Amino acid sequence: MESGKQAVSPDIVRAELARILAAPAFDASERNRQFLSYVVDEALAGRADRIKAYNVATEVFGRDPKFDPQLDSIVRIEAGRLRRSLERYYLTDGRTSSLRIDIPRGGYAPVFGNIAPVGLPRSLPGAPRILVTAFEPEGDQSAFPTFTRGFTRILIIALTRFTGLRIFGAETALRHPAEIDPDAVRRECAADYLVTGQTSLGPDRFEVDVLLVEAETGRAVWAETFERRLAPSEIIGLRNEVANRVARALAQPYGAIQSDCARDADGQPPELLGSYAAVLLFYAYWRTFDREMIEAVRVGLERAVASEPDYAEALACLSLVYSNAWRFRHPTGAPEPDPRDRALDLAARAVELAPASSWARYALGLARWFAGDVPASLDALEAGRALNPNDTTILADLGQRYAMLAHWDEAAPLLKESYATNPAQPGSYRIGLFLWHFAHGRFDDALAEARRVNAPQVLYGHVAVAAAAAALGRADEAADAVAAIRGIDPDYGTRAAADLAARHVAPELIELIVKALSEAGLAVGG
Repeated sequence: MESGKQAVSPDIVRAELARILAAPAFDASERNRQFLSYVVDEALAGRADRIKAYNVATEVFGRDPKFDPQLDSIVRIEAGRLRRSLERYYLTDGRTSSLRIDIPRGGYAPVFGNIAPVGLPRSLPGAPRILVTAFEPEGDQSAFPTFTRGFTRILIIALTRFTGLRIFGAETALRHPAEIDPDAVRRECAADYLVTGQTSLGPDRFEVDVLLVEAETGRAVWAETFERRLAPSEIIGLRNEVANRVARALAQPYGAIQSDCARDADGQPPELLGSYAAVLLFYAYWRTFDREMIEAVRVGLERAVASEPDYAEALACLSLVYSNAWRFRHPTGAPEPDPRDRALDLAARAVELAPASSWARYALGLARWFAGDVPASLDALEAGRALNPNDTTILADLGQRYAMLAHWDEAAPLLKESYATNPAQPGSYRIGLFLWHFAHGRFDDALAEARRVNAPQVLYGHVAVAAAAAALGRADEAADAVAAIRGIDPDYGTRAAADLAARHVAPELIELIVKALSEAGLAVGG
Protein backbone atom coordinates (compact mmCIF):
# COMPACT_ATOMS: atom_id res chain seq x y z
CA MET A 1 0.00 0.00 0.00
CA GLU A 2 1.03 3.54 -0.66
CA SER A 3 0.76 6.42 1.78
CA GLY A 4 -1.98 8.96 1.15
CA LYS A 5 0.42 11.70 0.09
CA GLN A 6 2.02 9.61 -2.67
CA ALA A 7 0.23 7.55 -5.28
CA VAL A 8 -3.47 7.89 -4.44
CA SER A 9 -5.49 10.97 -5.34
CA PRO A 10 -6.60 12.97 -2.25
CA ASP A 11 -10.09 13.30 -3.75
CA ILE A 12 -10.38 9.52 -4.03
CA VAL A 13 -9.21 9.10 -0.43
CA ARG A 14 -11.72 11.70 0.83
CA ALA A 15 -14.50 9.99 -1.09
CA GLU A 16 -13.57 6.65 0.49
CA LEU A 17 -13.49 8.27 3.94
CA ALA A 18 -16.99 9.65 3.35
CA ARG A 19 -18.24 6.19 2.31
CA ILE A 20 -16.76 4.63 5.44
CA LEU A 21 -18.31 7.20 7.78
CA ALA A 22 -21.73 6.80 6.13
CA ALA A 23 -21.71 2.99 6.04
CA PRO A 24 -24.01 1.07 8.44
CA ALA A 25 -21.30 -1.58 8.90
CA PHE A 26 -18.77 0.96 10.20
CA ASP A 27 -19.51 0.61 13.91
CA ALA A 28 -16.90 3.00 15.34
CA SER A 29 -17.79 5.40 18.14
CA GLU A 30 -18.13 9.11 17.40
CA ARG A 31 -14.73 9.70 18.99
CA ASN A 32 -13.09 7.13 16.73
CA ARG A 33 -14.83 8.58 13.67
CA GLN A 34 -13.16 11.87 14.54
CA PHE A 35 -9.90 9.98 15.11
CA LEU A 36 -10.10 8.49 11.59
CA SER A 37 -10.99 11.83 9.98
CA TYR A 38 -8.13 13.56 11.81
CA VAL A 39 -5.41 11.13 10.75
CA VAL A 40 -6.62 11.05 7.14
CA ASP A 41 -6.71 14.87 6.96
CA GLU A 42 -3.25 15.15 8.49
CA ALA A 43 -1.79 12.56 6.09
CA LEU A 44 -3.34 14.24 3.05
CA ALA A 45 -1.97 17.59 4.23
CA GLY A 46 1.54 16.14 4.32
CA ARG A 47 1.73 16.07 8.10
CA ALA A 48 1.85 12.31 8.68
CA ASP A 49 4.92 12.77 10.85
CA ARG A 50 2.77 14.75 13.34
CA ILE A 51 0.34 11.88 13.88
CA LYS A 52 1.58 10.86 17.32
CA ALA A 53 -0.25 9.69 20.44
CA TYR A 54 0.15 13.10 22.11
CA ASN A 55 -1.35 15.04 19.21
CA VAL A 56 -4.24 12.60 18.80
CA ALA A 57 -4.98 12.74 22.54
CA THR A 58 -4.93 16.54 22.76
CA GLU A 59 -6.41 17.49 19.39
CA VAL A 60 -9.02 14.72 19.00
CA PHE A 61 -9.76 13.35 22.46
CA GLY A 62 -9.55 16.69 24.29
CA ARG A 63 -6.87 15.59 26.73
CA ASP A 64 -4.98 18.16 28.80
CA PRO A 65 -1.64 19.47 27.37
CA LYS A 66 0.07 17.61 30.22
CA PHE A 67 -1.05 14.31 28.68
CA ASP A 68 1.59 11.57 28.95
CA PRO A 69 1.10 8.61 26.57
CA GLN A 70 3.33 6.48 28.78
CA LEU A 71 0.84 6.81 31.64
CA ASP A 72 -2.42 6.97 29.69
CA SER A 73 -2.97 4.28 27.01
CA ILE A 74 -6.22 5.78 25.67
CA VAL A 75 -4.86 6.40 22.16
CA ARG A 76 -3.44 2.89 21.80
CA ILE A 77 -6.68 1.32 23.02
CA GLU A 78 -8.90 3.43 20.77
CA ALA A 79 -6.59 2.83 17.79
CA GLY A 80 -7.08 -0.92 18.27
CA ARG A 81 -10.84 -0.45 18.28
CA LEU A 82 -10.68 1.73 15.19
CA ARG A 83 -8.58 -0.87 13.34
CA ARG A 84 -11.19 -3.54 14.17
CA SER A 85 -14.00 -1.27 12.94
CA LEU A 86 -12.15 -0.68 9.66
CA GLU A 87 -11.51 -4.40 9.24
CA ARG A 88 -15.21 -5.20 9.79
CA TYR A 89 -16.14 -2.49 7.27
CA TYR A 90 -13.89 -3.94 4.56
CA LEU A 91 -15.22 -7.43 5.25
CA THR A 92 -18.83 -6.24 4.83
CA ASP A 93 -20.05 -3.01 3.20
CA GLY A 94 -16.57 -2.10 1.98
CA ARG A 95 -15.66 -5.38 0.33
CA THR A 96 -16.39 -3.89 -3.14
CA SER A 97 -14.27 -0.78 -2.54
CA SER A 98 -11.37 -0.20 -4.92
CA LEU A 99 -9.43 1.74 -2.24
CA ARG A 100 -8.65 0.76 1.33
CA ILE A 101 -7.75 2.96 4.29
CA ASP A 102 -5.69 1.23 6.98
CA ILE A 103 -3.89 2.27 10.16
CA PRO A 104 -0.95 -0.16 10.51
CA ARG A 105 0.14 -1.29 13.94
CA GLY A 106 3.09 0.50 15.45
CA GLY A 107 1.79 3.99 14.70
CA TYR A 108 -1.31 6.03 13.93
CA ALA A 109 -0.59 7.36 10.43
CA PRO A 110 -2.92 5.89 7.80
CA VAL A 111 -1.97 4.23 4.54
CA PHE A 112 -4.08 4.15 1.39
CA GLY A 113 -3.92 1.48 -1.26
CA ASN A 114 -5.81 -0.11 -4.09
CA ILE A 115 -7.58 -3.42 -3.53
CA ALA A 116 -7.02 -6.03 -6.21
CA PRO A 117 -10.22 -7.44 -7.69
CA VAL A 118 -11.32 -10.80 -6.28
CA GLY A 119 -11.04 -13.73 -8.65
CA LEU A 120 -10.69 -17.48 -8.42
CA PRO A 121 -8.71 -18.80 -5.45
CA ARG A 122 -5.20 -20.05 -5.84
CA SER A 123 -4.91 -23.80 -5.98
CA LEU A 124 -3.70 -25.58 -2.85
CA PRO A 125 -2.79 -29.26 -2.56
CA GLY A 126 -5.24 -29.77 0.30
CA ALA A 127 -6.80 -28.30 3.41
CA PRO A 128 -4.49 -25.82 5.20
CA ARG A 129 -2.18 -27.23 7.86
CA ILE A 130 -2.01 -25.00 10.94
CA LEU A 131 0.52 -25.04 13.77
CA VAL A 132 -0.43 -23.13 16.92
CA THR A 133 2.82 -22.27 18.65
CA ALA A 134 2.96 -21.85 22.40
CA PHE A 135 1.89 -18.30 23.25
CA GLU A 136 4.40 -16.25 25.21
CA PRO A 137 3.51 -14.81 28.64
CA GLU A 138 4.29 -11.13 29.12
CA GLY A 139 4.70 -9.45 32.49
CA ASP A 140 4.19 -10.95 35.92
CA GLN A 141 1.76 -13.89 35.69
CA SER A 142 2.69 -15.52 38.98
CA ALA A 143 -0.86 -15.10 40.26
CA PHE A 144 -2.15 -17.16 37.30
CA PRO A 145 0.84 -19.35 36.32
CA THR A 146 -1.12 -21.61 33.94
CA PHE A 147 -3.03 -18.85 32.13
CA THR A 148 -0.96 -18.71 28.93
CA ARG A 149 -0.47 -22.45 28.54
CA GLY A 150 -4.17 -22.96 29.17
CA PHE A 151 -5.05 -20.34 26.57
CA THR A 152 -2.94 -22.12 23.94
CA ARG A 153 -4.58 -25.46 24.71
CA ILE A 154 -8.13 -24.07 24.54
CA LEU A 155 -7.34 -22.34 21.23
CA ILE A 156 -6.12 -25.63 19.77
CA ILE A 157 -9.30 -27.39 20.90
CA ALA A 158 -11.47 -24.65 19.40
CA LEU A 159 -9.63 -24.79 16.07
CA THR A 160 -9.91 -28.58 15.80
CA ARG A 161 -13.70 -28.18 15.69
CA PHE A 162 -13.28 -26.70 12.22
CA THR A 163 -12.72 -30.04 10.53
CA GLY A 164 -11.81 -28.43 7.19
CA LEU A 165 -8.44 -27.51 8.70
CA ARG A 166 -5.55 -29.72 9.82
CA ILE A 167 -4.42 -28.61 13.28
CA PHE A 168 -1.17 -29.82 14.85
CA GLY A 169 -1.71 -31.33 18.28
CA ALA A 170 -0.82 -30.10 21.71
CA GLU A 171 2.41 -32.10 21.97
CA THR A 172 3.85 -30.13 19.03
CA ALA A 173 2.26 -26.78 19.70
CA LEU A 174 2.93 -26.62 23.42
CA ARG A 175 6.67 -27.00 23.18
CA HIS A 176 8.66 -24.00 24.29
CA PRO A 177 8.38 -21.32 21.56
CA ALA A 178 12.16 -21.27 21.12
CA GLU A 179 11.92 -24.79 19.78
CA ILE A 180 9.57 -23.74 16.97
CA ASP A 181 11.71 -23.01 13.95
CA PRO A 182 9.83 -22.07 10.73
CA ASP A 183 12.23 -24.01 8.54
CA ALA A 184 11.86 -27.10 10.72
CA VAL A 185 8.09 -26.71 10.69
CA ARG A 186 8.02 -26.62 6.89
CA ARG A 187 10.38 -29.57 6.71
CA GLU A 188 8.83 -31.84 9.33
CA CYS A 189 5.18 -30.78 9.45
CA ALA A 190 4.59 -29.07 6.09
CA ALA A 191 2.57 -26.43 7.92
CA ASP A 192 1.00 -23.73 5.77
CA TYR A 193 0.42 -21.27 8.64
CA LEU A 194 1.70 -20.57 12.14
CA VAL A 195 -0.55 -19.06 14.80
CA THR A 196 1.51 -17.29 17.43
CA GLY A 197 1.12 -14.51 19.98
CA GLN A 198 1.43 -13.43 23.57
CA THR A 199 -0.74 -12.85 26.61
CA SER A 200 -0.40 -9.94 29.02
CA LEU A 201 -1.96 -9.68 32.49
CA GLY A 202 -2.40 -6.34 34.22
CA PRO A 203 -3.93 -5.33 37.54
CA ASP A 204 -7.45 -5.05 36.12
CA ARG A 205 -7.38 -6.46 32.58
CA PHE A 206 -5.73 -8.98 30.32
CA GLU A 207 -4.79 -8.73 26.66
CA VAL A 208 -4.06 -11.35 24.02
CA ASP A 209 -2.16 -10.48 20.83
CA VAL A 210 -2.55 -13.00 18.00
CA LEU A 211 -0.59 -13.21 14.75
CA LEU A 212 -1.21 -15.48 11.75
CA VAL A 213 1.96 -16.05 9.70
CA GLU A 214 2.51 -17.83 6.40
CA ALA A 215 5.02 -20.54 7.32
CA GLU A 216 6.94 -20.60 4.04
CA THR A 217 7.62 -16.88 3.75
CA GLY A 218 7.16 -15.51 7.27
CA ARG A 219 4.61 -13.05 5.84
CA ALA A 220 2.26 -11.62 8.46
CA VAL A 221 -1.25 -12.45 7.22
CA TRP A 222 -3.47 -11.20 10.04
CA ALA A 223 -3.13 -9.75 13.52
CA GLU A 224 -5.58 -8.77 16.23
CA THR A 225 -5.64 -7.78 19.88
CA PHE A 226 -8.33 -9.06 22.24
CA GLU A 227 -8.85 -7.27 25.58
CA ARG A 228 -10.99 -8.11 28.60
CA ARG A 229 -11.37 -6.73 32.09
CA LEU A 230 -9.69 -9.00 34.60
CA ALA A 231 -12.11 -10.51 37.07
CA PRO A 232 -10.11 -13.10 39.06
CA SER A 233 -13.18 -15.19 39.86
CA GLU A 234 -14.08 -15.38 36.16
CA ILE A 235 -10.64 -15.54 34.59
CA ILE A 236 -10.94 -19.12 33.28
CA GLY A 237 -14.29 -18.44 31.60
CA LEU A 238 -13.01 -15.17 30.11
CA ARG A 239 -9.83 -16.86 28.87
CA ASN A 240 -11.86 -19.57 27.15
CA GLU A 241 -14.25 -17.03 25.63
CA VAL A 242 -11.35 -15.11 24.08
CA ALA A 243 -9.76 -18.32 22.77
CA ASN A 244 -13.04 -19.22 21.05
CA ARG A 245 -13.29 -15.74 19.54
CA VAL A 246 -9.77 -16.09 18.17
CA ALA A 247 -10.69 -19.46 16.63
CA ARG A 248 -13.74 -17.92 14.96
CA ALA A 249 -11.74 -15.04 13.54
CA LEU A 250 -9.14 -17.43 12.13
CA ALA A 251 -11.02 -20.51 11.00
CA GLN A 252 -14.66 -19.88 10.17
CA PRO A 253 -15.81 -19.33 6.58
CA TYR A 254 -14.66 -15.89 5.42
CA GLY A 255 -12.18 -15.80 8.31
CA ALA A 256 -8.48 -14.93 8.13
CA ILE A 257 -7.19 -18.34 7.00
CA GLN A 258 -9.74 -18.91 4.26
CA SER A 259 -9.47 -15.31 3.05
CA ASP A 260 -5.71 -15.67 2.68
CA CYS A 261 -6.03 -19.01 0.90
CA ALA A 262 -8.31 -17.33 -1.64
CA ARG A 263 -5.91 -14.48 -2.43
CA ASP A 264 -3.81 -14.02 -5.56
CA ALA A 265 -6.31 -15.04 -8.26
CA ASP A 266 -4.62 -17.09 -10.91
CA GLY A 267 -7.42 -17.07 -13.49
CA GLN A 268 -7.55 -20.84 -13.83
CA PRO A 269 -10.82 -22.35 -15.06
CA PRO A 270 -12.71 -24.41 -12.44
CA GLU A 271 -11.74 -27.75 -14.01
CA LEU A 272 -8.08 -27.03 -13.27
CA LEU A 273 -8.56 -26.04 -9.64
CA GLY A 274 -7.26 -28.28 -6.86
CA SER A 275 -9.77 -29.87 -4.50
CA TYR A 276 -9.35 -27.35 -1.70
CA ALA A 277 -9.47 -24.46 -4.17
CA ALA A 278 -12.79 -25.84 -5.43
CA VAL A 279 -14.07 -25.62 -1.85
CA LEU A 280 -12.84 -22.03 -1.60
CA LEU A 281 -14.63 -21.18 -4.82
CA PHE A 282 -17.78 -22.61 -3.25
CA TYR A 283 -17.44 -20.20 -0.33
CA ALA A 284 -17.09 -17.28 -2.74
CA TYR A 285 -20.33 -18.42 -4.38
CA TRP A 286 -22.06 -18.95 -1.02
CA ARG A 287 -21.64 -15.27 -0.12
CA THR A 288 -24.12 -14.02 -2.73
CA PHE A 289 -25.61 -17.17 -4.35
CA ASP A 290 -24.63 -15.83 -7.77
CA ARG A 291 -26.48 -18.03 -10.27
CA GLU A 292 -23.74 -17.40 -12.85
CA MET A 293 -21.25 -19.18 -10.57
CA ILE A 294 -23.24 -22.24 -9.54
CA GLU A 295 -22.36 -24.48 -12.49
CA ALA A 296 -18.63 -23.72 -12.28
CA VAL A 297 -18.75 -24.41 -8.54
CA ARG A 298 -20.66 -27.65 -9.08
CA VAL A 299 -18.21 -28.87 -11.73
CA GLY A 300 -15.20 -28.06 -9.56
CA LEU A 301 -16.65 -29.88 -6.56
CA GLU A 302 -17.76 -32.88 -8.62
CA ARG A 303 -14.17 -33.22 -9.83
CA ALA A 304 -12.92 -32.84 -6.26
CA VAL A 305 -15.08 -35.63 -4.86
CA ALA A 306 -14.30 -37.84 -7.86
CA SER A 307 -10.57 -37.51 -7.21
CA GLU A 308 -10.91 -37.54 -3.41
CA PRO A 309 -14.08 -39.51 -2.58
CA ASP A 310 -13.38 -39.28 1.16
CA TYR A 311 -13.09 -35.48 1.21
CA ALA A 312 -16.01 -34.81 3.57
CA GLU A 313 -15.95 -31.01 3.34
CA ALA A 314 -16.13 -31.10 -0.46
CA LEU A 315 -19.03 -33.58 -0.25
CA ALA A 316 -20.85 -31.27 2.17
CA CYS A 317 -20.26 -28.22 -0.03
CA LEU A 318 -21.48 -30.08 -3.11
CA SER A 319 -24.60 -31.13 -1.20
CA LEU A 320 -25.26 -27.47 -0.42
CA VAL A 321 -24.88 -26.60 -4.12
CA TYR A 322 -27.58 -29.11 -5.03
CA SER A 323 -29.83 -27.82 -2.24
CA ASN A 324 -29.42 -24.33 -3.69
CA ALA A 325 -30.13 -25.56 -7.20
CA TRP A 326 -33.53 -26.67 -5.94
CA ARG A 327 -34.43 -23.81 -3.62
CA PHE A 328 -33.43 -21.02 -6.03
CA ARG A 329 -34.31 -22.90 -9.25
CA HIS A 330 -30.80 -22.26 -10.51
CA PRO A 331 -30.04 -24.38 -13.59
CA THR A 332 -27.14 -26.84 -13.59
CA GLY A 333 -25.84 -29.40 -16.02
CA ALA A 334 -26.46 -32.21 -13.52
CA PRO A 335 -28.38 -35.25 -14.78
CA GLU A 336 -30.43 -35.68 -11.57
CA PRO A 337 -34.12 -34.88 -12.11
CA ASP A 338 -34.45 -33.75 -8.48
CA PRO A 339 -31.30 -32.16 -7.02
CA ARG A 340 -32.66 -32.73 -3.50
CA ASP A 341 -31.97 -36.46 -3.83
CA ARG A 342 -28.33 -35.81 -4.71
CA ALA A 343 -28.07 -33.27 -1.85
CA LEU A 344 -29.29 -35.85 0.67
CA ASP A 345 -26.97 -38.58 -0.60
CA LEU A 346 -23.90 -36.33 -0.53
CA ALA A 347 -24.65 -34.97 2.94
CA ALA A 348 -25.26 -38.45 4.36
CA ARG A 349 -21.93 -39.60 2.93
CA ALA A 350 -20.15 -36.56 4.43
CA VAL A 351 -21.60 -37.34 7.86
CA GLU A 352 -20.62 -41.02 7.51
CA LEU A 353 -17.03 -40.06 6.68
CA ALA A 354 -16.73 -37.26 9.25
CA PRO A 355 -19.28 -37.66 12.04
CA ALA A 356 -17.55 -34.87 14.01
CA SER A 357 -17.82 -32.41 11.10
CA SER A 358 -20.23 -29.61 11.90
CA TRP A 359 -20.27 -28.64 8.21
CA ALA A 360 -21.44 -32.12 7.18
CA ARG A 361 -24.29 -31.87 9.69
CA TYR A 362 -25.11 -28.43 8.33
CA ALA A 363 -25.38 -29.78 4.79
CA LEU A 364 -27.56 -32.63 6.03
CA GLY A 365 -29.78 -30.16 7.88
CA LEU A 366 -30.44 -28.09 4.76
CA ALA A 367 -30.94 -31.16 2.56
CA ARG A 368 -33.54 -32.48 4.98
CA TRP A 369 -35.24 -29.08 5.21
CA PHE A 370 -35.79 -28.85 1.46
CA ALA A 371 -36.80 -32.51 1.35
CA GLY A 372 -39.64 -31.59 3.72
CA ASP A 373 -38.45 -33.21 6.96
CA VAL A 374 -38.35 -30.17 9.24
CA PRO A 375 -37.82 -31.96 12.61
CA ALA A 376 -34.92 -34.00 11.22
CA SER A 377 -33.48 -30.86 9.66
CA LEU A 378 -33.47 -29.02 12.98
CA ASP A 379 -31.94 -32.04 14.69
CA ALA A 380 -29.06 -32.09 12.20
CA LEU A 381 -28.48 -28.34 12.48
CA GLU A 382 -28.54 -28.50 16.29
CA ALA A 383 -26.05 -31.38 16.12
CA GLY A 384 -23.77 -29.24 13.97
CA ARG A 385 -24.09 -26.37 16.40
CA ALA A 386 -23.16 -28.66 19.31
CA LEU A 387 -20.12 -29.97 17.43
CA ASN A 388 -18.83 -26.47 16.73
CA PRO A 389 -20.45 -23.56 18.61
CA ASN A 390 -17.89 -21.27 16.95
CA ASP A 391 -19.25 -21.82 13.42
CA THR A 392 -21.41 -18.74 12.91
CA THR A 393 -22.74 -20.00 9.57
CA ILE A 394 -24.53 -22.78 11.41
CA LEU A 395 -25.74 -20.36 14.09
CA ALA A 396 -27.12 -18.04 11.41
CA ASP A 397 -28.80 -20.70 9.30
CA LEU A 398 -30.32 -22.40 12.33
CA GLY A 399 -31.61 -19.02 13.45
CA GLN A 400 -33.05 -18.46 9.98
CA ARG A 401 -34.89 -21.80 10.08
CA TYR A 402 -36.39 -20.94 13.46
CA ALA A 403 -37.38 -17.49 12.15
CA MET A 404 -39.22 -19.04 9.21
CA LEU A 405 -41.12 -21.16 11.71
CA ALA A 406 -41.82 -18.02 13.83
CA HIS A 407 -39.94 -19.51 16.81
CA TRP A 408 -38.63 -16.11 17.86
CA ASP A 409 -37.14 -17.07 21.23
CA GLU A 410 -34.72 -19.38 19.42
CA ALA A 411 -34.30 -17.37 16.21
CA ALA A 412 -33.42 -13.87 17.37
CA PRO A 413 -30.55 -14.73 19.78
CA LEU A 414 -28.89 -17.05 17.25
CA LEU A 415 -29.08 -14.53 14.41
CA LYS A 416 -27.87 -11.61 16.51
CA GLU A 417 -24.98 -13.63 17.96
CA SER A 418 -23.91 -14.83 14.52
CA TYR A 419 -23.61 -11.33 13.07
CA ALA A 420 -22.11 -9.88 16.24
CA THR A 421 -19.26 -12.40 16.10
CA ASN A 422 -18.88 -12.61 12.31
CA PRO A 423 -19.98 -9.48 10.42
CA ALA A 424 -18.36 -10.88 7.27
CA GLN A 425 -20.78 -13.75 6.82
CA PRO A 426 -23.27 -13.62 3.93
CA GLY A 427 -26.08 -11.11 4.17
CA SER A 428 -28.63 -13.72 3.09
CA TYR A 429 -29.17 -14.74 6.71
CA ARG A 430 -30.54 -11.28 7.41
CA ILE A 431 -33.82 -12.57 5.97
CA GLY A 432 -34.36 -14.15 9.38
CA LEU A 433 -33.86 -10.79 11.11
CA PHE A 434 -36.20 -9.19 8.56
CA LEU A 435 -38.89 -11.74 9.42
CA TRP A 436 -38.43 -11.13 13.14
CA HIS A 437 -38.80 -7.35 12.86
CA PHE A 438 -41.55 -7.54 10.24
CA ALA A 439 -43.67 -9.93 12.31
CA HIS A 440 -43.47 -7.54 15.27
CA GLY A 441 -44.32 -4.40 13.30
CA ARG A 442 -40.79 -2.92 13.39
CA PHE A 443 -40.88 -2.04 9.71
CA ASP A 444 -37.95 0.40 9.72
CA ASP A 445 -35.71 -2.30 11.22
CA ALA A 446 -37.15 -4.88 8.81
CA LEU A 447 -36.32 -2.70 5.81
CA ALA A 448 -32.80 -2.03 7.09
CA GLU A 449 -32.14 -5.78 7.32
CA ALA A 450 -33.74 -6.48 3.93
CA ARG A 451 -31.49 -3.91 2.24
CA ARG A 452 -28.40 -5.74 3.57
CA VAL A 453 -29.27 -9.17 2.15
CA ASN A 454 -26.95 -8.59 -0.85
CA ALA A 455 -28.07 -11.49 -3.04
CA PRO A 456 -29.34 -9.57 -6.09
CA GLN A 457 -30.02 -12.65 -8.20
CA VAL A 458 -32.15 -14.33 -5.52
CA LEU A 459 -35.67 -12.97 -5.31
CA TYR A 460 -36.21 -13.31 -1.53
CA GLY A 461 -34.15 -10.25 -0.65
CA HIS A 462 -36.29 -8.26 -3.08
CA VAL A 463 -39.43 -9.81 -1.56
CA ALA A 464 -38.30 -8.60 1.85
CA VAL A 465 -37.56 -5.07 0.59
CA ALA A 466 -40.91 -4.87 -1.23
CA ALA A 467 -42.87 -6.02 1.83
CA ALA A 468 -41.11 -3.71 4.31
CA ALA A 469 -41.13 -0.70 1.97
CA ALA A 470 -44.83 -1.16 1.30
CA ALA A 471 -45.55 -1.35 5.03
CA LEU A 472 -43.72 1.98 5.45
CA GLY A 473 -45.48 3.62 2.52
CA ARG A 474 -42.25 3.87 0.49
CA ALA A 475 -43.98 3.36 -2.83
CA ASP A 476 -40.99 4.00 -5.10
CA GLU A 477 -38.68 1.58 -3.28
CA ALA A 478 -41.44 -1.04 -3.13
CA ALA A 479 -42.04 -0.66 -6.88
CA ASP A 480 -38.34 -1.07 -7.64
CA ALA A 481 -38.25 -4.26 -5.56
CA VAL A 482 -41.33 -5.60 -7.32
CA ALA A 483 -39.67 -4.93 -10.67
CA ALA A 484 -36.62 -6.92 -9.48
CA ILE A 485 -38.89 -9.81 -8.42
CA ARG A 486 -40.55 -9.85 -11.84
CA GLY A 487 -37.16 -9.75 -13.51
CA ILE A 488 -36.14 -12.94 -11.72
CA ASP A 489 -39.52 -14.72 -11.82
CA PRO A 490 -42.28 -12.97 -13.82
CA ASP A 491 -44.98 -15.25 -12.38
CA TYR A 492 -43.87 -15.24 -8.76
CA GLY A 493 -46.90 -13.31 -7.52
CA THR A 494 -49.29 -16.03 -8.64
CA ARG A 495 -47.54 -18.64 -6.52
CA ALA A 496 -45.94 -16.61 -3.72
CA ALA A 497 -48.06 -18.14 -0.94
CA ALA A 498 -47.48 -21.70 -2.18
CA ASP A 499 -43.75 -21.08 -2.59
CA LEU A 500 -43.36 -19.74 0.95
CA ALA A 501 -45.38 -22.65 2.33
CA ALA A 502 -43.12 -25.12 0.48
CA ARG A 503 -40.18 -23.48 2.29
CA HIS A 504 -41.91 -24.07 5.64
CA VAL A 505 -42.61 -20.41 6.40
CA ALA A 506 -45.20 -20.12 9.19
CA PRO A 507 -48.76 -19.46 7.92
CA GLU A 508 -49.09 -16.22 9.88
CA LEU A 509 -45.91 -14.91 8.27
CA ILE A 510 -47.07 -15.93 4.79
CA GLU A 511 -50.29 -13.98 5.31
CA LEU A 512 -48.41 -10.84 6.37
CA ILE A 513 -45.90 -11.04 3.51
CA VAL A 514 -48.41 -11.77 0.76
CA LYS A 515 -50.60 -8.88 1.93
CA ALA A 516 -47.59 -6.54 1.90
CA LEU A 517 -46.53 -7.75 -1.56
CA SER A 518 -50.00 -6.95 -2.85
CA GLU A 519 -49.74 -3.46 -1.36
CA ALA A 520 -46.34 -3.12 -3.05
CA GLY A 521 -47.97 -3.67 -6.43
CA LEU A 522 -47.24 -7.36 -7.07
CA ALA A 523 -50.28 -9.21 -8.39
CA VAL A 524 -50.69 -12.11 -5.96
CA GLY A 525 -53.02 -15.06 -5.96
CA GLY A 526 -54.20 -17.42 -8.67
